[in-house]
Amino acid sequence: MNVIRRIFCHSWKQYAAAAAVAVTITGLFLLKDGFALRISYYNALTAAGAVTLLLGLLMMTAYFGMFDIFGYSFSTLRSQRRYHDLYEYSEAKREKRRHGDKFFLPWMIVGAAFLLAGLLLRIGL
Repeated sequence: MNVIRRIFCHSWKQYAAAAAVAVTITGLFLLKDGFALRISYYNALTAAGAVTLLLGLLMMTAYFGMFDIFGYSFSTLRSQRRYHDLYEYSEAKREKRRHGDKFFLPWMIVGAAFLLAGLLLRIGL
């Protein structure tokens, strides 16, 4: 039960932001393709789901520290350095992330839901 709580229990604002992006992309695709055909809805829902899911995956890579080198390089531009080297900077960020929220999960869940809706529409359910 604790694992399910950590995966799904996030702020409604994070879900709303992810859903707003997905609905906007869906609307843009429907404006481009038209509202008459079922294939247009399939195309719009799967594209919105894929974009939202990929944004969630990009946030996940940032969460796990793949872009720490860029943050460290910008932090060295100041005259007084807060961290001695990249390892110290990465360890400080890792400790901060350990106590933080996994903000990327709502994006991945909403993206997967839009993808699933598009795929169900494709097979005719």
